[in-house]
Amino acid sequence: MAWPPMAESHRVLIVDDEPAVRWTIALTFQRAGIETDVAENGREAISLLKRANFPYCAAILDLNIPGIDGIEVAKYIRDTSPALPVVAISGYPDLAKRLETEGLGLVIKLAVSKPVDGNEILNYVHGNRCIRLETEPPPTPRLVDPQALV
Repeated sequence: MAWPPMAESHRVLIVDDEPAVRWTIALTFQRAGIETDVAENGREAISLLKRANFPYCAAILDLNIPGIDGIEVAKYIRDTSPALPVVAISGYPDLAKRLETEGLGLVIKLAVSKPVDGNEILNYVHGNRCIRLETEPPPTPRLVDPQALV
């Protein structure tokens, strides 16, 4: 029996200019039964966000992408859909400082340095009840001693 969704959508937006990173994260979520949309730059990400009218339960953004970068996408999300949780990924060690400087502490829920572990992100999103994995088992029933019923 599948669990009912914890959010209206089981769809995650993944934005990264590196195809290997983008698709590794996407496959991790897809194997868990969660739909993904992928974008390789900020322009594509904002287009998907506008077109989809925010059916996403989370957005995973590389902050250092060419053109409109992940910071600008996070600002767009902050201004248009502040309840959408964002996971920021970056290959630069000054990530936390950069997020503070940009005033994105409320929208960015997790900051992850590269190399990225897709399972870490999946577990974070799942652990914060954005989504419930279809593979999560139902609660274990309590065993009753038949002798106690007599």
